Amino acid sequence: MHDATTMNDDFSDQLRTDWEARGETRYLVNWKVAIVYQDADQRLSFRGRIFDISKSGFSLHSEHSLPVADRVTVLISIPPMATGQAPKVVEVKSRVVYTVLSGEFNLFRTGVQFGEFKADGKQFLERNLAGRNPAPFKPANS
Repeated sequence: MHDATTMNDDFSDQLRTDWEARGETRYLVNWKVAIVYQDADQRLSFRGRIFDISKSGFSLHSEHSLPVADRVTVLISIPPMATGQAPKVVEVKSRVVYTVLSGEFNLFRTGVQFGEFKADGKQFLERNLAGRNPAPFKPANS
């Protein structure tokens, strides 16, 4: 049986869209995100909301079916952990690995895998996630 994310390159051999197979602690969030596609002819951008995130990537809900792409720029607005602080925008070169229609939310669910973070973005994200409660485990057949 082929997984919907199966591709023919080494980078994507280990990718799966199901919750528990990603192997990292997930965190439930409601963060704003923009995905910018760098096309030779035009620059497309889409906005959505991240609903679960880990150190290696995230899933988002969007009204758009985002194209799978090897090179996108992701801008994540991470809310402050303390009152009175401003949100921080983290920029990451990433990869869109799947998009499926989620009947539960009547939106598209898109999976994004992180690549190269700009500046201290990775450390900032990891510190932020370390201060949050992980998402509860979701069994495979639920």
